[in-house]
Amino acid sequence: MTVEMAQIAEQETARQLISEASQKLSEAVQGKANNLQGAKVGNEKLTACTKQLADIKHEKAKIEEKLKKREQRVANKKRTADLLNLLHQILLPKTKT
Repeated sequence: MTVEMAQIAEQETARQLISEASQKLSEAVQGKANNLQGAKVGNEKLTACTKQLADIKHEKAKIEEKLKKREQRVANKKRTADLLNLLHQILLPKTKT
């Protein structure tokens, strides 16, 4: 084998190694892009869930406030009824039959 043929063989081997390295690098970059896309989708889902949770908490607070007001209204009506009964007993004492 001549020096020239040895150089050509070495160049061919170098081309193959460069080609393989380039392909592996391309695959790695593509994999990274897929991972980034997956992370982006996961982040979007997380953001949507976080917003949904905030909306639910807001609705819960509104419902709790309504319930508190209704409970207060019921308590006020009971106090009013008790006061009316007391006034009735004071102003209109029981008559003996």
